[in-house]
Formats: sequence, structure tokens, C-alpha cells
Amino acid sequence: MKRTHINIGIIALVTGIFLLEYYLISSYIKEMFQYTLIEVRNDTINNEVEQFKMYLIENFIFLSLQSVGMFLCLNIGFLYFKIKTSFKKILNLIIFSLLSVVVNQFLIIVIIKLNNWTFTTGSINTAYEKLNLANYINIEKTVPWIKLSLASLKLGQFLILILLGISIHKIIKIKYKRAFSLALRTYGLGILLWFVFAMVMEMNFG
Repeated sequence: MKRTHINIGIIALVTGIFLLEYYLISSYIKEMFQYTLIEVRNDTINNEVEQFKMYLIENFIFLSLQSVGMFLCLNIGFLYFKIKTSFKKILNLIIFSLLSVVVNQFLIIVIIKLNNWTFTTGSINTAYEKLNLANYINIEKTVPWIKLSLASLKLGQFLILILLGISIHKIIKIKYKRAFSLALRTYGLGILLWFVFAMVMEMNFG
């Protein structure tokens, strides 16, 4: 299968998972308000649609900034380690890493279903917080900078590291061990810079 077809498929999956969430929200509201006045039902749907739009915009902005950051970090990393590549291959790496979004959003749906929560944008945000690794680590007694760093760690970031390692091996044609080492050093640098930025913002405005 050509890389272009794979990229289109990944983008289609990302789009599809968000459309699935929209469908599940709409279906839930229609079912819950089926015996109420149509005006009330429509108002509720419109309110949820507006909230979901904001959720999509936030995700789009975050993914855009993340992609730009990954592009810069990968370029710097490949230049530093003297690995010859191209703009197209780096773009392919970034698109492949978007599979983490599909896994993340699918896990959110699973969490909502397993907990029998109402399927709303609020539930999606709550489930997303469940994917924060700080929820499963006792960080209350740690020093502030470690606490802030752990609170910033999401499952999606680890998924990206794994997917980057796999894609570097497949696309750049590097052995798995070195590919994962490069992924850790390049994307890991981006995460480290984000931690520093978050700590500075917290110290100045927190």
C-alpha cells in the first residue's frame, strides 16, 4: 500500500472517531429527550453541539501545535544525529503519530461506556482526565516541579513515542532499537521543553 493511501486512511480514522463521538452525543440526547418538547430537545442538542465544537477546536489547536513542535524536534534530532531524511518523510512520521488520537478517543468512548456515564461533552472531558497518568501515581507529597510534570503526562504522549519509534523504523529504515532511541530523544526533548514552559508559567502566574 502506498504511503499516500496510508496517510489518507489515518486522517480518515481521526475524522471518523470524532464524528462517532458526535453521533453518540446526538443519539444519547435524542433518546433521553424523546418525550419532551421538540424545542427543549433541539435546545439541548444545540447546546451540546456548541460545546462539542469548542472541544474540536481545542483539539485542533493542540494537535496543530503538537505537530509543529514534533516537526521542529524531529528536524533538530535528525540533523544532530546526522540522519538523512526529507520533509515528506518527516510529515509521514507526524501523520502516522496521529493514530494516537484514534486510540485516545476510542479509550474515552470505552471509559464512558464501561462507567455507564451519560454521553456528553462533559463526560468526554472527564474520561480524558482519566487518561492522565498522575491519577494513578501518588504525587501529593512530591515537590511542586515533579508534581506539575507528572500532572502533564498523558497516555497519548507515550502512544506517540511508541508510534514514532515504529514509524521511524518503517519510514526512515532504521533498526528498531535506534529508532526508539531517536524517538525518545527527539520527542522526549519536546516534552522536556513543555515541562520547562509549564513550570515557568506556573511559577509566574500560578
